[in-house]
Amino acid sequence: MVNPFTDTHTHLQMEEFHFKENRENICFNLRKNNVSIINDVGYDLKSSMEGLEIDLGEGFEHYAFGGIHPHYAEKTLDFELIKLDEAFSKKIFSGVGEVGIDRWWHKDENIIKRQREVFIKQLDMAKKHNLPVMLHVRNAYKEVFDILKEFPTLKIEFHSFTGNRKELDYICDKGYYFGINGIVTFKNSNIREIIRRENIHLLLLESDAPYLSPVPYRGKRNMPYYIIETYKAVSSILDINLEKLKDTIKYNFYEFISKK
Repeated sequence: MVNPFTDTHTHLQMEEFHFKENRENICFNLRKNNVSIINDVGYDLKSSMEGLEIDLGEGFEHYAFGGIHPHYAEKTLDFELIKLDEAFSKKIFSGVGEVGIDRWWHKDENIIKRQREVFIKQLDMAKKHNLPVMLHVRNAYKEVFDILKEFPTLKIEFHSFTGNRKELDYICDKGYYFGINGIVTFKNSNIREIIRRENIHLLLLESDAPYLSPVPYRGKRNMPYYIIETYKAVSSILDINLEKLKDTIKYNFYEFISKK
């Protein structure tokens, strides 16, 4: 049996995909490209619940994470956080995410304050329900590192890592996972220079579709099955056999979500 590609972070529930109408075509291309392990990640309460409803059919492993993205934190009501906590208690999600702090898009400290509040509440939920957490962090690594010191037992992944080598070293020293996507295929990406083979046990590969299409699809709407280009790039950069890389990412993802 050919080892499948694993997409650890995508958003098939987003309107850009019109999944119900395009399900047959999307699933055909996923099968054609052997991308059969898919993790749908929420960004607000509605999208989180919709992620659970994605039906890929036979031959796929489908997982879902639920969470409030920092972009949506300001408008998130407390009752929505309560609903999310109730959903986590039912063990219907494989993890919490994507959550975090984004100082690249948001400069208003009142918005950042609400981001922190929503972020910490969701970390509390993850601790309460023993769930792994996928983070969205931009221009806020030190701030997030400090917050995480209060949650030493959580399994953490820094989704779409775009930091520097020092930040990546800190992440790996702490045993946190980090996610790499189509950015690694961009010619001037610093990620190409800082990922190291010795940290491969903490690496997760993701499409982040419909965003961040890899070369040669850059500029087009991303699709989960384009992730094979990210795998090829990382395979070349780390000088590791593609089949071995596929096996490693699948294993890492299973470890992250504590799949038995």
